[in-house]
Amino acid sequence: MRYLERSGAYARICDPAWADPLDTSYAAKYGGRWNAAGSFGVLYTNATIAVAAANARRNFEREIATVFDLRPEFRPDLQYVEVRAAPFVDAVTDAGVRALRLPRTFPFRVAHAPCQRIGARSHARRDNGIASRSSAEATPTTVVGEELAVFDIAIGLVTRRERVRFDRWYPLV
Repeated sequence: MRYLERSGAYARICDPAWADPLDTSYAAKYGGRWNAAGSFGVLYTNATIAVAAANARRNFEREIATVFDLRPEFRPDLQYVEVRAAPFVDAVTDAGVRALRLPRTFPFRVAHAPCQRIGARSHARRDNGIASRSSAEATPTTVVGEELAVFDIAIGLVTRRERVRFDRWYPLV
């Protein structure tokens, strides 16, 4: 297992109706890439606007043609957070991906189950979370950027910052 230090500004895509975008209970109930449904909470964040936009598009795949097809009041907000410097499991670098025994093309076409097993072991070790290549719009050779999955046990590393409406954050190109 390898670790990377991560810190700074990250962004969480959130439904405009969410009262608390930093609440990890939804992820604990339904699961995600790094946690199985009914397990522990994870705060899934994006390192860049490009990654956030790719994830916003992915969230609505097979529902709409583009996020602009949503009524304005349903388009996702972005909750900025600041993450205090800490080590996170490395699922970004080639060496980190190898150490986790994931395919070199990770995250392209990698199912959630093997990642959830890694996440469960990491959470049990009381790691802070996982820095990962984003699977949104990934190909066998490219990724849009990086995501940071902060485990519920490390949520104290996260400070809430500005929340931004869709029309102020989403790239128009």
